[in-house]
Amino acid sequence: MISIILLVARVPPQKSEDAPTPTTLPDIEANIYCSEKTTDHRTALVIPCHNSDRTAMTKVLESAYPHFRPQDIFIVDNGRTKYPPDDFRQFFREQHPEIVYMWSPIGSKNAAQLVGALAAKQYSFIMTVDDDVSIPLNFRPPIDKIDHLTRGVAFPLRAMNSNGQTPLFMVAWQDCEYKMSGLSKLAESSLCGILYPHGAGWFCERETLIDLISNYHSLDFIAEDVNTGLSMQKMKKRIAFDARIVLETEVPTTIFGPGLNWWHQRKNSWEMGRHGRLLGFAGRLFLSLNGQNTIHGIFTQKAIHLYAIASIVVDWIRIPVLVTMGSNLDYWRQALLLMLVSMLPLMAFKYLSARKRPDLQPKFWACLTYPFYKQLYAAVSIMGAIRSITWYIGGHKKALSVRQMMKTKDERVIWLDPRFNSNPAFLADEGEVLKHGCGSNVSSNGTYL
Repeated sequence: MISIILLVARVPPQKSEDAPTPTTLPDIEANIYCSEKTTDHRTALVIPCHNSDRTAMTKVLESAYPHFRPQDIFIVDNGRTKYPPDDFRQFFREQHPEIVYMWSPIGSKNAAQLVGALAAKQYSFIMTVDDDVSIPLNFRPPIDKIDHLTRGVAFPLRAMNSNGQTPLFMVAWQDCEYKMSGLSKLAESSLCGILYPHGAGWFCERETLIDLISNYHSLDFIAEDVNTGLSMQKMKKRIAFDARIVLETEVPTTIFGPGLNWWHQRKNSWEMGRHGRLLGFAGRLFLSLNGQNTIHGIFTQKAIHLYAIASIVVDWIRIPVLVTMGSNLDYWRQALLLMLVSMLPLMAFKYLSARKRPDLQPKFWACLTYPFYKQLYAAVSIMGAIRSITWYIGGHKKALSVRQMMKTKDERVIWLDPRFNSNPAFLADEGEVLKHGCGSNVSSNGTYL
């Protein structure tokens, strides 16, 4: 599959005006002044957050200031209490008083994106990123890629640690993974449109994003980027790919270490979510053309769905194979030889496809040692498959969709409150009054929903 992608994908050269260059602006205020001079302010930046690290958030905001005015930035803090449990709003006031802070009591990243998009009613487009994603200096809202059919734009990613570096092994391996994913999306873009944008950040026409989350998207955080792609296909809309802009996302630095480690992220969310979307892939494969109207578009999209289903089947086949052949040395010898093949596509990408794009190239030693990461991923894929079965059969209660919540007039649907139209931050305001006026902790007074 990756060999076909290497033949189809064409990495665009970076124009001089698109190349990221070191800033000469002396401070944050100068960066904000730079964004003020921009004449096109049709795009709002929406950042969902929950228990966010303040150092990481400061870095995200500083990366946004050259491109977005403070009043263009919508922070949507969210959780399962009626009011914010801490003073995170004060942190944003200290960053800049014009940043728009809101609280959503639904406790969902996608619901927070919806709240932000609804609040940004004077804007035409939404750029949404996670609270650990930095926006590069060469960022430009890809409005030129939007038309009546293409309503969203995805971007390639660069993996980094909290210091903005990509050290060898876990971080560099994930960077290789992101580079291969970006190459696949580049090929998809030229044939049928992107099937799934990266969850870390993407660009969308505002009304489309509102319709997507309101009427199609599950609010389950598990595999939310896959749900986004499946929803766009149901809407018969397409997603383009902008290889000029590389978003930087912070990734786990350890396999089993403290905090959010790689194993927990992949087993409990990514891989479990991929296996849990088997019926969704099958539905898009067999029951719809997903808005495609060309032979090559239909064939390509069906092939990608079929490949996703085949990958899930292979994960399950690995279990009896390991049980029956795990003690056979010949099996491991052949597996080792096949494992080494996984470095070849990366080398081809680095030295052929992306030879004129150093910003997209993975590190040499990361490519050379990548086969070890592939073996780790084979193991976590199996565990994710097993967990998906135990999770869903064990009685996992799927989150209510926005449509269901609106139908029952759930009080957490704050945009139906008349106060939201004039003040989207009314819950945050009420929380401050309760906290300071009553002299008690908001989390103890807030109604748990």
